[in-house]
Amino acid sequence: MFICDLLDARTALEAFMPRAGLEYARHRNYDTGSGHVMHVSRLSPWVRLRVIPEWELVTEVLQQHSATAASKFIDEVCWRTYWKCWLRRRPAVWDAYLTELEENRQQMADSKLYHALLSAESGIDCMDAWARELTDTGYLHNHARMWFASIWIHTLKLPWALGADFFFRHLLDGDPASNTLSWRWVAGLHTEGKAYLATAENIKKYSDGRFDPQIQFATTPVSVCCSSRNPPAGKLEPLASLPESKRVGRLLHEEDLSALHWLGDEADVIATAGFIPKQCYCEHDIAPSVFDFRHHSMKGILEPKWIVYTQLSHVIEWAQATNLDVLLMAEPPIGIWSQILSRLENELQKNDIQLVLQRHWWDEHFHPHAQAGFFRFKKAIPAAIEQLT
Repeated sequence: MFICDLLDARTALEAFMPRAGLEYARHRNYDTGSGHVMHVSRLSPWVRLRVIPEWELVTEVLQQHSATAASKFIDEVCWRTYWKCWLRRRPAVWDAYLTELEENRQQMADSKLYHALLSAESGIDCMDAWARELTDTGYLHNHARMWFASIWIHTLKLPWALGADFFFRHLLDGDPASNTLSWRWVAGLHTEGKAYLATAENIKKYSDGRFDPQIQFATTPVSVCCSSRNPPAGKLEPLASLPESKRVGRLLHEEDLSALHWLGDEADVIATAGFIPKQCYCEHDIAPSVFDFRHHSMKGILEPKWIVYTQLSHVIEWAQATNLDVLLMAEPPIGIWSQILSRLENELQKNDIQLVLQRHWWDEHFHPHAQAGFFRFKKAIPAAIEQLT
């Protein structure tokens, strides 16, 4: 369904753009199932890697539609930016999720319902169909994700962190911010007092009649754990500037492959490599298909000119062999890279190599606006569009 070849990403982008205006706004909530005409772009696996970055996607849509006609599509593109910026300002939420996840795994280790849902054998037709689609294709329509999460949390009363983990391990587009915070939103944790409750009528209508679930849906949300509430937004510290007269290398990671086109523009970069931390993917039990998609996508952009590494030790050996003084990277978002980043920095320091992080202007623009909800955040979108046009 999703091929790693970059030509396929561009082809999918060009094919969808004519439908990204009012047609998208009218029909985007309909999930007609795999193999049918889709009313959404399905570009998210490539957008997640920034093979097609948010700013490029917005630029493309504005070449065929007005900002007004494409406003809903642009909003949806910017939701991914919002989630990442929001979590950057509150990294403790990711740490709390990991702690809660480990506790939930131990608590639910013998739960037959939990394991039946993971294996698509719960007997609830829609849930089993969505679980199969997720594990088979690495994708689910956004509305199906909301339905699944709502039934999981509010109707079946299973821990939200376990559901978020199931999605995170199998979604090709699953990033720590978008996935984790979306599940928290459905649970009523992101916007306190506002949870998402799925209904049989909504599922039947927007699945185009494919599903008519005969279960007793929750009519009230589960209670919110006080310890899971949102911390205040932290201050975003400026990044260190790039030293002058140094031997600079550039390291790309799978969180932002667009960095090949902007990272180090003001430096004399003498060496470039890619790194996707396979060990972290194994530690989080992420599906091999997800790792392979991201690995091959990175190789498609960098190789054969530059090498892509999967082990930290090989990155350090490369940096040593090229006699680097500075290693330049795009600042990775909060998530699995949070743990590998400190390991990388420590190993580089042992070899007297400085790690310097940079942000794209898109992230610099939006980070200060991720202090509350999306509808305050979106007020910054017009200014970003002005920079693009």
